[in-house]
Amino acid sequence: MPKVLLSSIDKREQAQVDAAEKAIKTGNAQVAVETCSAVLRRHPECTEVRRILRRAQKVATGKRPAPVSGLSKLLGALSAPSKAACAKDPMKSMLEAEKKLSSNPYDINANKQLAFAAEAAGLWDVVALAYEDIVAVEPKTENYTLLVSAFLKDKDVAGALKSVDSALKKYPNNGDLQELARQVSVAQTMDNGQWDESKDYRSKLANTEKALELEKKSRVVSDAESAAEEVPKILAEIEKNPEDLQLYRNLARNYKIMGDLDNAVLTIQRARETTNGKVDATLEKQEHELTRENYERRIKEAEAVIAEDPSNEEYKAYLAELRKSFEEYTLQAIQTLVEKYPNDYNYRYEFGLKLLESGNIEGAIRELQLAQRAPKNRHAAMLNLGRAFIASGKFDLAADQLSVAKDEIKVMSDIKKDIVYELAQAYEKAGKQDKAIAEYKAIYMADASYKDVSEKINAAYN
Repeated sequence: MPKVLLSSIDKREQAQVDAAEKAIKTGNAQVAVETCSAVLRRHPECTEVRRILRRAQKVATGKRPAPVSGLSKLLGALSAPSKAACAKDPMKSMLEAEKKLSSNPYDINANKQLAFAAEAAGLWDVVALAYEDIVAVEPKTENYTLLVSAFLKDKDVAGALKSVDSALKKYPNNGDLQELARQVSVAQTMDNGQWDESKDYRSKLANTEKALELEKKSRVVSDAESAAEEVPKILAEIEKNPEDLQLYRNLARNYKIMGDLDNAVLTIQRARETTNGKVDATLEKQEHELTRENYERRIKEAEAVIAEDPSNEEYKAYLAELRKSFEEYTLQAIQTLVEKYPNDYNYRYEFGLKLLESGNIEGAIRELQLAQRAPKNRHAAMLNLGRAFIASGKFDLAADQLSVAKDEIKVMSDIKKDIVYELAQAYEKAGKQDKAIAEYKAIYMADASYKDVSEKINAAYN
C-alpha cells in the first residue's frame, strides 16, 4: 500500500490538521486528537497525520515513557498481539491499535499491533513510528534493530542514522548494531550519491567504486588475521589524519580482536591527547572499559596457571598483586568520573559500592545517599546504604532505610528479597528478634530456598 503525503489530501483536511497542530501548542490537545483521528480514519496511509495525532495524545494523556514492571511484562506477554492475526485485516487492526493508543500512546502491545499491521500493509514509516515509542519504553537491542530496519525499508536514511546512533550509545559493543550501522552508512553513501541520468557511464562507475570502497572500510573485522592486516593501514591513515577519532577507535577495535588489549588501551590514550579527543567524553569511558577488561583477562590467565600448578608461588604472588592493583585502579577511575561528573548519580552509585567494598563506610554512606537520586539504581543504592549502616553498627538507621525501600517495591522481586533480608539482619543485630522473624517469614512465604531463611524459620519454631 503506497503512503499518502499530507500535501496530497484535500485542502480542507490539510487546514484541519494545521488547526490541530496549533491546538496542541495552545493547550487544546484533546481537540487535536479528535481532529487528527477523524482525518486518519479517511487516510490511514498518511503517517504525517498519525505522527501529529501521537504527539497530541501524549500531551492530552500526560503519559511519559516508563519502565515496565515484572508483573506488567508477564501480563503483557500473555496478551501480546499475533503477527498473523494483525496481517489478516491490516487496516482494521491498525484502527484497533489506535483506539488503545488513545489512552496510552506508550502501550507496548498496542504499538506492536500497529507495527505488525503496518508491516503487512507495507507502511514502513508507520512501523518505524510504532517502534520509536516501543524503544522509548523498552530500549532493548532487538527493538532498536527493528526500528532501524523499518527506517531503512522506508528509505528514510536520516531516521535510520539517528536511531542507530542512539542505539550504539547504549550498546557500543553490540555486533548486530554495528553491522546495522554499516548498512546505514552504505545507504547514506548511496543516498548522497544518487545517480543523475545526465551523467555518463564513467561517472556512474566512479560513484559505484566509491560506495564499495566506503563499505569495505566500514566493515567490522571479525578475525585476528584480518585485524592484523588492517592495523598498519589504519596507522598510516592516522599519520595523515591525526585528529580523526574514528581511526583511533577502529585501530583499538582491531587490537582488541587480535587480543592485544595493551595496545588497544594505548591507542585510546593517544586519541585522548588529540585536540578533538580532549573534549570527547566517550573516549575516557572506552579507556576505562578496555583497561578493566585487560585486568580481568590477566587475572583469568594467572588463575588458570595456578589451577594447573597450585604450588606455583610466583604466580600466586603475581595474582595477589594484580588483584590489588585492579581494585586500586577501579576505585581511582570511578572517583575521577565522580569528580568530573558530580551530578551523574550512576557514577556515584558505583563509587559508593567500591568504597563499601574497600571498607570506607562513611565515604560509602555519603555516596550512596546521593546515588538514590538516580531512578535506575535507587533501590540498589538504598539496599547497600542499609548494609553500610549495619556495618557501622547503626542498626536503627539501617532499619529505617531498608523499611522505606521495602515499601516502595510492591512485588517480592530478587532485590526486594535482598532488602527484606538485610532489614531482618538489622533487627536481629539490634536484638529485635520478633521483628527479624517477621521479615524472614515474608521471604520464606515467597522463596523458602533463599539464603539461610529456612534454617532461621525452623530454628524459631523449634
